[in-house]
Amino acid sequence: MDYIMPISEVRKKLSEIVKKISQMRKHLIITRNGKAEAVLLSPEELETLEIKADQKLLQSILRAEEDIQKGRLYSHQNIFKDV
Repeated sequence: MDYIMPISEVRKKLSEIVKKISQMRKHLIITRNGKAEAVLLSPEELETLEIKADQKLLQSILRAEEDIQKGRLYSHQNIFKDV
């Protein structure tokens, strides 16, 4: 569940809010005059959103995970043996 707070409340409790958002990995929707103006989220949440938005990167990650599950792995010695 996301949290919704007015900007005046966020100003008063910013340090506490940042800690809570970071620990709980939740979103905070900041409002001004009753309208959503901004969102505060943890760096991990931002990274997740960026990865989901980049389909090429997401597909690459999914292929890599499949390779790991199927044991298709190479050591750095194998890769660089002819260098």
